[in-house]
Amino acid sequence: MGDCVCRIEKLQNGYEVEITDPAIAAKNKSSKGSWQDPMVGYAFKDVAGVIKFLQDNLDKAVPSDEYESTFDKAAGEEDDE
Repeated sequence: MGDCVCRIEKLQNGYEVEITDPAIAAKNKSSKGSWQDPMVGYAFKDVAGVIKFLQDNLDKAVPSDEYESTFDKAAGEEDDE
């Protein structure tokens, strides 16, 4: 399992979406500068705002190829044995 997470929380007056910021995560991996929490929160008044945000940003923040490449690597190691 990777470090990419998307969390949706119901607030008293709307919703909060916490999602991994890929730019901050990349900066942390490069070891340049101080570490910064890559989880960033965004507030929305309604479900429509949450859905629009997720449609626009989920693929960038939670890339699918991380799991696929790890799985492919592990499957290739099995073939070698």
